[in-house]
Amino acid sequence: MPNLKAFGATEYMDGALTLPVLNELFLRGSPLGGRGRHFRGRSFFDLSDVEEENSERRRECKDLEAVDFTGCVSAVFVNAFYEFVTTHLMEHESYSDNEISPRGVQFVDEPLTFPGLQRLGMRGVKSILPRFLGPFILAFPSLTHLDLSGTRVTSDILESLGASSTVRLKSLALARCVKLSSECIRNILVASPVTMKLKELNLYADMTYLSPLTREDFLEIVTSAPCFTNGELQYLDISGVPVDNDILDRFKPQSKLRSFGLSHLPALGLKDIQMFLMKKSPNVEVLTLINTSPELDFGLRVNANARNAVINLHAHLIRPLSTPPFSFSLTTTNLQLPPTRLRVVELSTSMLGALGAGAGAWRIIRSKGGRGWYVDTASTWVAEPRSGIGSILKRDLAADHPFRVEMQRLSDANGNVSSGVGWHARKMEV
Repeated sequence: MPNLKAFGATEYMDGALTLPVLNELFLRGSPLGGRGRHFRGRSFFDLSDVEEENSERRRECKDLEAVDFTGCVSAVFVNAFYEFVTTHLMEHESYSDNEISPRGVQFVDEPLTFPGLQRLGMRGVKSILPRFLGPFILAFPSLTHLDLSGTRVTSDILESLGASSTVRLKSLALARCVKLSSECIRNILVASPVTMKLKELNLYADMTYLSPLTREDFLEIVTSAPCFTNGELQYLDISGVPVDNDILDRFKPQSKLRSFGLSHLPALGLKDIQMFLMKKSPNVEVLTLINTSPELDFGLRVNANARNAVINLHAHLIRPLSTPPFSFSLTTTNLQLPPTRLRVVELSTSMLGALGAGAGAWRIIRSKGGRGWYVDTASTWVAEPRSGIGSILKRDLAADHPFRVEMQRLSDANGNVSSGVGWHARKMEV
């Protein structure tokens, strides 16, 4: 497969990821492309004809641009990973030109690097120890997308990444990274050029994996980190992070934000969320609110009322954010637009159960994995070639519109759907 550019694995087949497979994936590419001169860095050569033949064949292949090892934790993969890192990416004692290492391999001074690879997904690869994970991540100087969620990444590794002079990330996921300190997350977001141009950031935490961020450090991130102050974020998940109304007030406008995670914030009020979306992020389409707000998740409070929670959801969120303001005129045909683009809200299981069949065009759509969303089935993006902007978000689609029909079908399926159905991914696509 000489033209292979992206490789994705899953936990269902990670037992096939042996050392020869990892070698075939990463040691490919032209000497004049990806890794520079053939013996630059930690490149090695065995004196056997077989290895020389393999090297020649691999040089005819294109460099990989994307690798995704999400959920790979099998002993076969972990052992192969350790051996690959130890052989190619770690410093070893060097030998003179006339000496051969104990393994029959000659080394040059520097570890291998892979400039061709730009997107790396390590989500849930929780069996890899930090001393092997660090050299692996740092071997990719051209990364633009990196997902380290649920790994053993440490503050030292993150600090080394932040010191890179070449990495410029567009997407970074650090969800459920319990070994990170608040200070190191603050530093890489506030002071490192590596994260200045982020468009996607995932800091998700929940009741099981608490956020390492302190309120003071997160406030500094919100007010000083370039990715927050330049208004370029399109995806942001700060679920479980210490967020209150004062911090929301300190946000700069986020006009490009389309997907926003605010789950596991039980003290955050619905009115505060409403005002933030109206004033700071009116283009948010997907909002997550699992176990958030005292007005919603009645399951978290004693003597709470499910009916009141449903009324609060519609009165303080759905209606004011997705309904056009009332106007009466006999002379104008200009239609008023809703104040925001909100059309999908992820809610807890108890809230979804309380909503019943929904209201108006809003319906419940459940995923195969148990998550669920309250969705405006009559809203979607529609091509408008004559508008000059390509497409627009339309609400109140006709009952027979193909998108609305499909959304109703998904709602009726009650979770019996394909695994790809859902919004606001917890896994960042690489």
